Amino acid sequence: MKSDLRFTELVAQFIGAVRQVRLLQEEKTQLSNFLSPNVIKNLTRDEDVLTPAERDISVLFCDVRGFSRKAESMSNDLKALLESVRIALGMMANGILDRDGTIADFQGDAALGFWGWPVELELGPVPACRAALDIYRSFRRGTNDEESQLHGFSFGVGIAHGRAIAGQIGTSKQAKVGVFGPVVNQGSRLEGLTKQLGVPICIDETTAEWVRQRIPPTQTRVRRLAKVFPKGMATALTVYALLPPEHELPEMSETLIMLYDLALNAVIEGRWSEALPILQRIPDEDGPKQFLLAEMKRSDSTPPTDWNGAFTLGSK
Repeated sequence: MKSDLRFTELVAQFIGAVRQVRLLQEEKTQLSNFLSPNVIKNLTRDEDVLTPAERDISVLFCDVRGFSRKAESMSNDLKALLESVRIALGMMANGILDRDGTIADFQGDAALGFWGWPVELELGPVPACRAALDIYRSFRRGTNDEESQLHGFSFGVGIAHGRAIAGQIGTSKQAKVGVFGPVVNQGSRLEGLTKQLGVPICIDETTAEWVRQRIPPTQTRVRRLAKVFPKGMATALTVYALLPPEHELPEMSETLIMLYDLALNAVIEGRWSEALPILQRIPDEDGPKQFLLAEMKRSDSTPPTDWNGAFTLGSK
């Protein structure tokens, strides 16, 4: 009798284990749309591995630009327009997943990716920055080719790094992952600032410091752009551009970056009359230069009496 009972217990345990494995396999299959193969490979049978947790998180927002203009010119070929957007979203997704990121969401022609869950970060925002530059290179190849379906599109990326809660949300039948916290809002704001500052990739100060310490300038560079109060935010952001190495983007030389930084220091310290002649030595097509000139012009090229070094922006 005891042996029969023991056999029954073993069978029950075996069936339970099989069910657990099947559930995990189903979960992994569902999550394969959001997680890279390397991340999925590292998932264990511990069901808690997918539960939301507070972690150091790097977020990447990426948005395709030029959709409205393309929609007008391609109104008679909506299938081709949809295919162009699909290709653009695919480039974003591949950029995130190829660097072992997690895709949290697609919203229209934009994507949100993050790093730090379910596998904790070892290199901070470095993988997010590498993903952003991968996306930059893919888009640049496509938009410069008149035969490409991406011709006429542009993009903007915002990257921020900080504490956030990330994890699986929804039911076991409809798995989805999400990330929540101020750093997510900051990443979104940085993506929006790429339009105003005229650069493809904006990053926060924490990310910029990681890049300086962990990636040689022969691979990746950063450029300080401005100190701003985005609309609705009480804390000023020091915004940086993420750049490829100089041999990839020779028009953005180290000399130009240093010259701009000299002008920016003068602006932040309220020495606007000194900043203006320095800015005139920078090419007019430089987006950040035009941003500084426009913001100073709003104050008649004289710093306000309550100047604190940061421009207050009027739109998101």
